[in-house]
Amino acid sequence: MITVFIAFGVLLLLGMPVAFAIGISGFLFFFLQSSLPFTMPSQLILSETQNFALLAIPMFIFAGNLLNNTGITSRLLRLSSVLAGHMYGGLAQTSVVLSSLMGGVSGSAIADSSMQSRILGPEMVSKGYSRGYAAGVNGFTSLITVAIPPGIGLVLYGSIGEVSIGRLFAGGIAPGLIMMFFLMIAVSLTARKRGYIPEQSRRAPIRVVASTFLSSIWALLFPIILIEIY
Repeated sequence: MITVFIAFGVLLLLGMPVAFAIGISGFLFFFLQSSLPFTMPSQLILSETQNFALLAIPMFIFAGNLLNNTGITSRLLRLSSVLAGHMYGGLAQTSVVLSSLMGGVSGSAIADSSMQSRILGPEMVSKGYSRGYAAGVNGFTSLITVAIPPGIGLVLYGSIGEVSIGRLFAGGIAPGLIMMFFLMIAVSLTARKRGYIPEQSRRAPIRVVASTFLSSIWALLFPIILIEIY
């Protein structure tokens, strides 16, 4: 076992990607265990490719890329700005709402935080937000994405624990919305204290909210469709 950890550390120091370092170290573990069949690693890999639940993960990634390329993600960003732009810390509030909406698109907190840091991060800094505050908001709000379906973590937990993935999806909506509510309160309090003024002078008209909502309707219906499928 010590040899495996040493090999893993050496591969990381050599600059090898983490996924390959883990894979090579895992194969090395089987090679050093004489009591285990030599074909077990290949059998485990092939068996996981036949797991129907795990096949949903690349499909979620494909769906997220499809929605990005069709412009629906940018529509979600506009919807978030319309809904939260009048609050203190408007861009930070937009990050909270966008993470909640993106939970129904990507299902990955890393993808959400990376996307928001690239899109909203520079804009927040240019508006006077500190870099640490912008990074903290975009990082913490991405945790909402894990709870709201489709969550990749929920699929993995349901597959390993033999729990209904559909019920996990349905059960994740309420915690995700609660996280959104309290994060918006936290952002409002900290933004007032730091003097981050709203992006809009008043609430957006109902007509604008309705039209923006309708333009994003397919992304908003995506989690509901998934729950019905599962």
